[in-house]
Amino acid sequence: MKSGLGFLVAALGSAVLFAGSAAAAPLSLTFETSSGWLADGLNYNGYAPQTRHRNGVETVYNCAAGATKAANGCGLEFYNAADGIAQGYTSVDWGNPLVAGQYSGLDIASYDGVLEADAGWVDTGMITHRNRMVRSGSVTLAELNLFTVFDIVSPFVAQASSAFGISFTETVNNPYGYCDADIQFSDVPCDDYFNISGIPLPIEFTFEGRKYVIEFRLWGDADSGFLIEDNLLRTAENSDNDLFVQARLVSVPEPATIAVLGMGLLMLSLRRQKV
Repeated sequence: MKSGLGFLVAALGSAVLFAGSAAAAPLSLTFETSSGWLADGLNYNGYAPQTRHRNGVETVYNCAAGATKAANGCGLEFYNAADGIAQGYTSVDWGNPLVAGQYSGLDIASYDGVLEADAGWVDTGMITHRNRMVRSGSVTLAELNLFTVFDIVSPFVAQASSAFGISFTETVNNPYGYCDADIQFSDVPCDDYFNISGIPLPIEFTFEGRKYVIEFRLWGDADSGFLIEDNLLRTAENSDNDLFVQARLVSVPEPATIAVLGMGLLMLSLRRQKV
């Protein structure tokens, strides 16, 4: 009986290997992206462009549509139009900088590339927070929307797009280092933080009879200047901090393959019990 079970497990293993060898080559997708900060003054999922002013009392300003401070009336300056996104810009500045010309702001870079099935995460974009010290009483960012477009251009053509919101808190730049211990992680007081409404939802599709999922995530670490904890993004003070938007292509196992693997594991378990 022992040898019979061993033969059955070996046969099941061979079946899995044979099925794998007969499968098509791993899918490879070529993609293009475009993203921009929206200066349209509109609300998406509860987030709309806003700034805040703290001078004893906090005042929040709702931004009208427009890229310039004069047009939007809230103190944001948008520039560098994003490709193919109406009222979208790749950079936005705010505040009265402590050092002339060194504005706090956000930049978004969009990347094109290739996703290989089950090959890991690939950068599709990079958000840079130019975290600069601003003068007391400055108008700073409160909320903003980012619109992103993800295009598959080969071996087939498809497009997905979404808008997601961020909120931002500019902390007091305390020279004595009395910062919020739950936020501070860098050596320069005091670090700031973002909250984000979410990231693009997974894209599910079938190609040549196989099911796949494209997943997205945000990635950063202390070296890049961003720490990510769920939807809280901590960002180091007085530096350029990079947050990466990443995607990966995951193949969904076929039910028959799962069943065969499950039988193999069951037989191994039975074999151990009888030895």
